[in-house]
Amino acid sequence: MAASINKIKDQAQRIRRLVDQREQIMISEVFSACDIRKKQVGANKETLELHHASLHSACNFAQELLTNGSASDIMIHTKALTERLTAMEKMPVPAPDTPTQISYSPGKISRARLDAMLGQVKIKSKPHRLSSLEENLPNPRSAPHLPFFLEKAGCMHSFNPKLKYDKSMSVSGLAIDEQHMYLVDNSNNRTKVFTHEGQFKLQIKLNGPFDVAVSQNGQLYITSLGDQCVQVYSIRGQQVTTMGQGLLGRPYGVTLNRQGHVMVCDKGKKSIFTFHADSGQLLNTFPLSMCKLPMYITVNSVNENIVISDWGNDCLYQYGNTEGSGVGQLRLPRGVCTDSYGHIFIADNGNHRIVALSPQGQFTRYIATEEDGLKYPRALAINPAGQLVVAEGRGQVKTFQNLQ
Repeated sequence: MAASINKIKDQAQRIRRLVDQREQIMISEVFSACDIRKKQVGANKETLELHHASLHSACNFAQELLTNGSASDIMIHTKALTERLTAMEKMPVPAPDTPTQISYSPGKISRARLDAMLGQVKIKSKPHRLSSLEENLPNPRSAPHLPFFLEKAGCMHSFNPKLKYDKSMSVSGLAIDEQHMYLVDNSNNRTKVFTHEGQFKLQIKLNGPFDVAVSQNGQLYITSLGDQCVQVYSIRGQQVTTMGQGLLGRPYGVTLNRQGHVMVCDKGKKSIFTFHADSGQLLNTFPLSMCKLPMYITVNSVNENIVISDWGNDCLYQYGNTEGSGVGQLRLPRGVCTDSYGHIFIADNGNHRIVALSPQGQFTRYIATEEDGLKYPRALAINPAGQLVVAEGRGQVKTFQNLQ
């Protein structure tokens, strides 16, 4: 009896430590959001003060010229002063200040989940009169199985998408639906279609393709660096339309948001362009001023945050209800994706590993590393079974089971 009680106390203590750690992380997130807000306000203030000083100087000079200058002096300086004022008029100013809303949404406290974590007391007894019968009396409250990260992710499947007449492979994009996976091979200017088991079905020839997204109604959205647009195809390989022509500069990553709109990460213009999936109409543009070389994009299905990998700054940015960059040492990060629980996965290309973050952007663990045989991970996606699919830069496609 004493041993069982001690085990119960130890398990309860471990749960308390986890709760305390989670409390500190959440409080740190609040302070971090406030710090980011303060820095942004300070930067905006400095910019406005600089604009004000420059405008004040120009006005003083103009007033002095009108008051004390001769007609010839005014003629000499009019053009330069006009050009200066015109340039100042075109200078961008910070967007209007909007207060940061920090709120807390308590999670649902469930007795069933607590029972699942704390465990069960099982009592086995043999009745004296019914010696052939054993009673097993578990705790009557049972909980649905909740996913946890496996201690070590297992590679469940692997295949090489290189075809007979391909030159060296360079995979840059990956998307998956219920039946197929779609790989962008930008070395061979192809988007290739395979079954989940790796059986080749068809390929689409494109001009400098980079990334791909697939919609629920069977449309492929492929960014084309050569054509500076998004090429839209059916999953059978038939061209449907294009979008973003004349607007996009260097379209790299592409994804679909919860409304089904097409979001494109333009590395050249450092902006996110959002298009209507059917009409191709530009809905909005979102500048990525903090990014150096924004490359891949995904939208978290849990909190609708936009996640961007910045290849130039070796970091991850998250825009939405949770601001800031992903914690951890990244080197040339590439593809990003999220699962149905909100976990964020990053292809840490230069370090040959997959990094997992919490929905809030906190480091969780490494899913696979170079020790697991991973080399230059480029593109990521979650398959219908909830497994993480990784496309390596040189062509190998690997499927990992990382949750239990």
